Amino acid sequence: MNEAVKLLRAQMLLSTECLEKLRAVKEALRDTSNGLGVNAAVQALETPLAKLGQIAKLQDKFLQEAENKRMTAYAASMPDSVERDAVMRLIARVHGLENEMQKELASTQALLQRSKDFVDFHINVMTQTAANDTYAPPGATEVENHRGIKMFDANV
Repeated sequence: MNEAVKLLRAQMLLSTECLEKLRAVKEALRDTSNGLGVNAAVQALETPLAKLGQIAKLQDKFLQEAENKRMTAYAASMPDSVERDAVMRLIARVHGLENEMQKELASTQALLQRSKDFVDFHINVMTQTAANDTYAPPGATEVENHRGIKMFDANV
């Protein structure tokens, strides 16, 4: 029982730390257009993520020894007690933190995609890439690049 509480508390603390670091990555992506601070924020996130992976392995080992597939099943199999209630509360907090991390990760991935699209657009402008080479619909039979029309006219 104490083992489950220790694992869940460690997972909760590391999940909170990962969430803070993920928000720092998101903030660095959102606030800077030149990428300053993104590398440092990502490197700061790597350590708690690695520790969280170690905790997950320990939790899997604990659940195998307890002959349960999930921590909720382990807690449900326990008799009613204060410890069981503590485990259930910790499980709920950990799941809440995991859901928050998923939301933050999704928005961070969207920011990364927008940044990539922004960079791709400017590369196309600088290299004077023809619009239809880059933006032709998938499966188009003819690419209109042969007409010589550039994406941005030099006279504009």
